[in-house]
Amino acid sequence: MNRLEEIWGPDAAEFDPERWFKLPEATNSVPSVWGNQFSFLSGPRSCIGFRFAVMEMKSILYTLIRNFEFKLGVAEEDILKTSAIVTRPMVRGQKDKGTQMPLIVTPWTP
Repeated sequence: MNRLEEIWGPDAAEFDPERWFKLPEATNSVPSVWGNQFSFLSGPRSCIGFRFAVMEMKSILYTLIRNFEFKLGVAEEDILKTSAIVTRPMVRGQKDKGTQMPLIVTPWTP
């Protein structure tokens, strides 16, 4: 279901994060607890591993934040907020490159 051309279009098998800006109308009929994807289903028969998958994502994020220091790669005033389904960052003057958040990542040292 997550790669059906009838729902996602002819490029359904390709990785395209930009597709989340304008979801196809057909996705409204997909029952899900997460992002209109059939992966986790919905309701009483939803995936019992859904919460585990979310916990794994949180654990990875915690590990990254704990071990690295993140700094903006551009001036803060050059980061714009764009809204589609969710708010996403965009660099002023680089709209053609899509959403992005340039970061400088370095190992954290106490």
